[in-house]
Order: sequence, then C-alpha cells, then structure tokens
Amino acid sequence: MMAGAQPGMIRSFPPFFGERRELQHPPLQRIELRAGDGSPLLLHHTSGGNRGPVIITPGTAMTALTYCIDTVPCNLVEFLVGQGFDVWLFDWRTSPLLEAHQRAYTLDDVAHYDWPAAIDTVRSLTGRTQVTVLAHCLSSPCFLLSLVRGYQPREQVRAFVASQVALHLNMTPVGTLKLKTRMDRLLPGDDMIHQKPSEVTAHLADLAVSALSRVLPTSYSCDQRTCHRHSATFGDVIYHQRLNAPTHAMMGDLIPECLTAFLKDVAVWGRKTTVLLDEDLRHLDRLRLPIQFISGSENHMFVPKSTERTFQMLCDANGPSSYRRDVYQGFGHLDCFVGDGAADTIWPDLAKTLA
Repeated sequence: MMAGAQPGMIRSFPPFFGERRELQHPPLQRIELRAGDGSPLLLHHTSGGNRGPVIITPGTAMTALTYCIDTVPCNLVEFLVGQGFDVWLFDWRTSPLLEAHQRAYTLDDVAHYDWPAAIDTVRSLTGRTQVTVLAHCLSSPCFLLSLVRGYQPREQVRAFVASQVALHLNMTPVGTLKLKTRMDRLLPGDDMIHQKPSEVTAHLADLAVSALSRVLPTSYSCDQRTCHRHSATFGDVIYHQRLNAPTHAMMGDLIPECLTAFLKDVAVWGRKTTVLLDEDLRHLDRLRLPIQFISGSENHMFVPKSTERTFQMLCDANGPSSYRRDVYQGFGHLDCFVGDGAADTIWPDLAKTLA
C-alpha cells in the first residue's frame, strides 16, 4: 500500500504491478465477498461518475487488476473512469490473488456461484437495480451460462460485452490438435502449471508444458520463455506487435499460474460443439439483452469464429436487434486491453455498449 493511503484504499499490488507512474483514477477500494459455495472472492472499486456500475472480469489465471497496469499511457480503468463510469473489477476464483485458484473448479462453478455473488454485491453497494458487464476470455462463457441456466436473473443486467469467446470454444489448428490428442487426460487435476520459468517444478504438468513450449509453433518470434509457456498452456495470449516492452516484460506476473483441473474441464467443452447442454438450448431467450461480441482478427487462442458462432446462434434464436459483433483488425487476444492502439480503436466502442 502506498504511504499515506487510507486503510482499504490501494493503488498497486506488488509484485503484480509495482509503481511506474501515478494512476489517473481514484484509489481502488478492495471489497471481500464470498461466492455461493463459500469461496472467497474480491472486487476492486473505483468511480468516475454516475454512468452506472460496470463489472469487468479478466481471463483465466489473471487478476482483474490487469486492467490497471501502469505500463501503458492510459489503461482501461483510467479510460472508463474518464468516461464517467463506476468501475468494479471482479476477481473470480481463477485469480492468483485468491486461495480458491488452488482448488479444482469448473466453468459451471463460476457460473453458478461466482457471478451471482458479484452482481448481488455490486447492486447492494450501489443501490442500482442493474449492472453492465464486460467479461474477457473464459469469464465470458461463464457469465453467459449463469444467465442461460437461471443462476443470474437477466433483469439485473443492462448490457454485456463478450470479449474473444462466448458459447463456442473455437481454437487455432494447434489448439484443436491438442484437444484431439486428449493429452489433457494424462495430467493430474491438482497440478499447478507455472508460467514463470523460475517457478517451474518437476511435476508432470509443468514438465509437459516445458516440452510443448519448445516444439509448438507460435504466431510470434520472442525470446521470453514465459510467452512460449503461455502459448503451450492456453494459446497465444497476445499479438506481440501490439505490446510495448514494459508490458511484455511483466506477462509472467499478469498470468503466473493455473490449475490443471480447470483446463481439463475447458478441454472437455472444447471438444464439443458448444458449452451448452441440451436443456440450455431451450432457454436462449434468457440471453435476450444487449450484447456486443468482440474478437481480435489476430487472436491465436480463441479464433474469431468463436464469437461469430454464438452471435449467429443468438440472432437466429432471438432476432438480431439485441446483438452486435465487431472484429478488430490487427489485434489479438489480451492486447485488446493492454496493447498499443486499443484505447483509440476498441475502447470507445465498448463504452457505447456499457453506457
């Protein structure tokens, strides 16, 4: 905590960020809450005005504080605060800040227990009946499952931005090949895959990723082993051309480790047509609300077809009036939020949906 900061008011979370410049938004307030199954979760809150509460979530193995990085001239939180939004960063159970990330969890666990708890908490603290949501990567299908399965009432959500993936987990040819070989079935469910080379263990999952990281093709040329471990574990996390050097250097801090149990659950659904069950398909009307789907054209983790298939499915089921889809040229996966040019090209569109 910074010297002179009030209790509960936090500007940085070493070693995740450190401090390089002063952030241009009010200090973050950390709020502890519990999921429906008792798992501790976190919200981080700051506000720029009265345009309504926006809940923002990161992808797998990340904290939502990624949206506060100070290695870019303007981060997403600074942008949204400047636009007058009330910003709530939500750390679901995948976050390295939470003990829960060390225990087995599934997409349905997050849908059933995490999302309703976060939305209830924000609605209670703000007195608002509705929130808007921006969910990146696998937090997006979890949120959609929460709605379609009735865990989260649709009436409490004003609008939603689904970033990079939704109800269809379409991967690159390399990612698809990994799924088809079913190599995930060989890994213990309680292994932690470490992304920083200095933290790699002799456990099977770490050894497997070490081997894959040296042979699997990538969309980039890079001498940072963390990036290659990310690619072997998840797919290419970033489009390197969009990343500045300080942000690139801290990728291991932003995505440090992930439990194999969650990746094994994702692999099961990745081999299926969709994450939806037959019963879910009878309730697509629960997704009749304003939704913007976004993809980076150079996403080499979940390819743009992921959002295209969900977008088309919902348009067919509910009509096209509630839905919009944008593919941003020259962007990849996470760089849509931490990469050069995102603040000018992507974020103004997101603000329109969130408003």
